[in-house]
Amino acid sequence: MGFIGTVVTFAAGYVAGLKVGDKPVVAVRDAFGQARERGSRLASQASETKSRAIGGMKEQMGGGRTMDVREVREVMTAAPETVDLDAAIRDAASLMSRSDIGNVIVEEGGLIRGIVTDRDIAIRVVAEGGDPATMTVSQVMTPFPATIPPTASVHEAVQLMREHDVRRLPVVEAGRPIGVVALADLSSSPEAQALLADLSFAPPNN
Repeated sequence: MGFIGTVVTFAAGYVAGLKVGDKPVVAVRDAFGQARERGSRLASQASETKSRAIGGMKEQMGGGRTMDVREVREVMTAAPETVDLDAAIRDAASLMSRSDIGNVIVEEGGLIRGIVTDRDIAIRVVAEGGDPATMTVSQVMTPFPATIPPTASVHEAVQLMREHDVRRLPVVEAGRPIGVVALADLSSSPEAQALLADLSFAPPNN
């Protein structure tokens, strides 16, 4: 309850006791007891709520391990930045710079067609002497990237990242990109932390 709360409760009880007249000590003791009981009940409720929340995130796996069963929609970055299939690489790079991001989704007619990352631009354009003003994203992008639906679990996202050796996944619904989930978004998940440790020893990818 804390020192201040105890003092306030004691004072309230004392005043109540004075109103009773001949038994102020009894009134104070009763008031204090009731306040302590309320505090204990609230603490118990808070602990139970926290336990339920944690239980909603984790589900037991074999060998005492746990998997994160939160939905991807809970951790993804919504409304991803997109560019058209025939957009210039320079425009895609400018969009990344303005939005402070490392990738853009490539779409055609609202449907996902690929993904372009800052590393794609560095390796496939700059390092090869390409012209960002004339090259289009279709020449540089990773076509048909691994994607995930918003209802998939964080556990499934981590497994998919591990399978394809990537750090980010477009979140797609009915063929349309609605978000991006990156490994950094999953940093609270022990599974993602293990994957990050594995990828730190591998060459950077998507």
